[in-house]
Amino acid sequence: MGTKREDYCYGQSSFMKAEDWAGRSQSFYIEAVDDVEFEKGLKPVLKLRGQEKGLVVNATNFDVLADAFGSNPGKWPDHTIVLRGTKTRFKGRMVDSIQVSVPKQQPKQQPSDDLEEIPY
Repeated sequence: MGTKREDYCYGQSSFMKAEDWAGRSQSFYIEAVDDVEFEKGLKPVLKLRGQEKGLVVNATNFDVLADAFGSNPGKWPDHTIVLRGTKTRFKGRMVDSIQVSVPKQQPKQQPSDDLEEIPY
């Protein structure tokens, strides 16, 4: 029995890979956001409840999250997001990607019209 490539660190990562999400969609609770230094600079990485691997936030997903929760990633924990594996155009060809979306917030209950009005 020989050693297999999977026995080494090749291809192993502590981050989610887009090809693992092809055709999948799931909602997650953001537990924390870490700043991680990559070759091209600092990027936020989401720690999601129930997931061992973090999600590196690309520029497009950053804009989605910032629009929903504010541009400070420190305010993103304690929110729910949806991850969806999809194809996107990158450098002229279609590639797997993980798209972040934010579920619509439930509207606050409006008082019903049949409540008795209290005079002041």
